[in-house]
Amino acid sequence: MRFISTLVGPSSPLAAAARTVERSVFAETFGNDAATMETEYGPYEPASRFIVVLDRARQHPAGVIRLIDESPAGLKSLNDAPAHIGGTVASIRAHHHMTDGRRAIDVATLAVLPGYRGARSALVSTLLYRTLYRAFTRDHITHVVAMIDAPAYRNLRRIGTPFVPMLGSSPFSYLGAPETHALYGDFQTFGPSIRANAIRLRTAARPSLTDLRAPRRWLFRRAAAHIATTIITGKGLDPHIHLD
Repeated sequence: MRFISTLVGPSSPLAAAARTVERSVFAETFGNDAATMETEYGPYEPASRFIVVLDRARQHPAGVIRLIDESPAGLKSLNDAPAHIGGTVASIRAHHHMTDGRRAIDVATLAVLPGYRGARSALVSTLLYRTLYRAFTRDHITHVVAMIDAPAYRNLRRIGTPFVPMLGSSPFSYLGAPETHALYGDFQTFGPSIRANAIRLRTAARPSLTDLRAPRRWLFRRAAAHIATTIITGKGLDPHIHLD
């Protein structure tokens, strides 16, 4: 396969490449320059890991996810959320039962280069999500937090990821994104939810007379069902995923 995915620590040469992709996408999409990225993410670098999807044909990264583990610096999404949704870090943790001692992680950034977006390049995003799913399973992650812009959140909802708004909050402007969602998820519910959604989508993707008049809708449901199924099963992807 053309693409491989790997999970690396903050000192890996691939982590440096991941930061380059991250900065390029955030500059293009949200207008965040290098200084802004350093100010925002610098304090969390020691606790950051990166999922990197590599294009072997072009020999460069295609997409990345930054994960931030618990550390003295805390989780960035939890630290930043109160200024936008009210409450405190402590109240968010209490509300979402994050005080039980089980492992928490922050899905801090998701960046895919322009040439790898859209229906033709869904494989890159699917590889990112499958690698994340495998890593969280291996690492016994329970609590997941994130600050996600509206398009990324829509994609996660389409595959059935059961995030909920932190403290029941509404979207807000954040780091140049006009609509950002502060989210919490219990990872133990991700697999059952995505699997059930894949079944629902496959059922909805069975062609009917109505679908013949609106083929794009049918094709979309079919593609979403395939992505959701692949994220859960890893079929065709797992041999191309390498965890550290």
